[in-house]
Amino acid sequence: MSLQQRDLFIKHIFSSVAPYVDLLSSGFSLGFDHFWRMRAVSLSGIKEGERVLDVCAGTGELAVLLAQKVGPTGSVTGADFCEEMLSRARRKSRGRRNLSYILSDAKQLPFADNTFDAVTVAFGMRNIPDTIYALEELKRVLKPGGKFVCLELTRPQTAWFRALYEWYVFRVMPFIAGIVLKTAAPYLYLPRSISAFYPPDEFRSVIAACGYGNVTIDSMTMGIATIYRAVKHG
Repeated sequence: MSLQQRDLFIKHIFSSVAPYVDLLSSGFSLGFDHFWRMRAVSLSGIKEGERVLDVCAGTGELAVLLAQKVGPTGSVTGADFCEEMLSRARRKSRGRRNLSYILSDAKQLPFADNTFDAVTVAFGMRNIPDTIYALEELKRVLKPGGKFVCLELTRPQTAWFRALYEWYVFRVMPFIAGIVLKTAAPYLYLPRSISAFYPPDEFRSVIAACGYGNVTIDSMTMGIATIYRAVKHG
C-alpha cells in the first residue's frame, strides 16, 4: 500500500468512526484518555496568551483543554484531515472565541514559518504515513524555542501486562466495536497501528533527528500511553 493509499484508508476509517469515537475512546480506555490529555496539557509548558496549533485534532477533546489553558488572550487552532471529525469538534467548541478549526493535512499546513508558540498532537502521529515529513512540517510552523507535545498510545513493556493488554486490544475491543459500529475494521486497525509505530525510545530518537531539542518521555498507565515533549532549536 502506497503512502497516498494509506492516507485514504485512514481517512475512511476516521470518517466512519467519527459519530462514536468519543464514546468508544472513553469506554475502551476506562476513562483514562481524559487523564492522559489533562496530563499532557499540564506538562506542556503552554502558557496563557500563547498561540497553539493542535494537529490531528479529531473531535476537539485536546483542543478544548488547550483553549482553557491559553485563556482569552491566547488562541488554539485545531487541524484535521477528516471533516466528519471536525464537524463534531466545532459543535463541541461552539461559543469559544479563542478556538477555531481548519481542514488540513498535518504534512502540508497552511501557515507561515515560525507561527505558533506550541504544536500538539494527541493519538495522531502513528496515523500519519510519513512520520518524519510530518515532524519536519510541524517544526516549520513552530517559533524558535516553541514547544512540541505529542501524546500517543504505546505498547506496555512489562511482559505479563502486555499479554493482557494485547488480548484486550486485539480481541475484546474489535468484538465490541463490531457490535456498535457493525464493523470491527477501525478497531482492528487501531492495535495494529500501535504495534507498527516506533517504541518510545526509538521515537524519541526520531524526534531529535528531525531537529528538536530537549526531547523527554513520560510514560503513563504502565506504558499504555506516552507523552513526548521537545522544543524547536532557535
